[in-house]
Amino acid sequence: MVKKFLFGLSLAVLAWGCDSGEKERLRSQVDSLRLELETSQQMAQSLQEVGALIDSIDASRNLLRTDVVEGTNYTNYAERLKNINEHIRQTESRIAELEESLKNSKGAASNYAASIKRLRADLEARTQQVAALEQEVEKMRAENATLAKTVNEKDSVLVVKDDLIQMKEQDIAALETRVEEINTASRMSQADLYFAQAQALETAASRTKFAPRKKKETQREALELYKLSLSLGKEEAQARIDELVKDLS
Repeated sequence: MVKKFLFGLSLAVLAWGCDSGEKERLRSQVDSLRLELETSQQMAQSLQEVGALIDSIDASRNLLRTDVVEGTNYTNYAERLKNINEHIRQTESRIAELEESLKNSKGAASNYAASIKRLRADLEARTQQVAALEQEVEKMRAENATLAKTVNEKDSVLVVKDDLIQMKEQDIAALETRVEEINTASRMSQADLYFAQAQALETAASRTKFAPRKKKETQREALELYKLSLSLGKEEAQARIDELVKDLS
């Protein structure tokens, strides 16, 4: 694009001795090339800024997911999720502006159509991943509420009458076992979800024509999900971890 602009300027200089009509035509051509160059530069800068926003969304989501697994209060989680969704809305707005500019462009800016389409696809993927995290957290909260209700009901039963304190040891053991089963089921459900997400990322990395760096990043994300799944008791994840570590080394 710059070469094209300079070429236009050269034509203007070489033809300076032409008549006024020719000079006016060349001046118009130079102005058109200058405008095209400015539009192209603005489009390139906007694409870089949108790409940075998408990377920020991805990084924030990964950090929030890690904190959720390790333990964070709901107020902190909700505030950070709100910020992520706000970044998504801002990015959506920026991409919409780029798409609108592209419709009105007949010059070099139209060459950025593929890049804008890719950014749109990247944003949609990140939006789906954030939505999946949100659903996962809501599911965990519901399971925790059920568990708390079960424990509270058990405590209430124990204080209804003095004779209930004399419950048989096997009844108490059965109730505690049930609570433990609920805990285990909750952990395994989360482990299965991480495992499935890791498989999906791994499949995408193998089937999609990613650039080598992008493929490695996707495999690393899958590796982290497999590790989370293993930490919650999903033994099948170990084999995939070993395989990915070997591929990434």
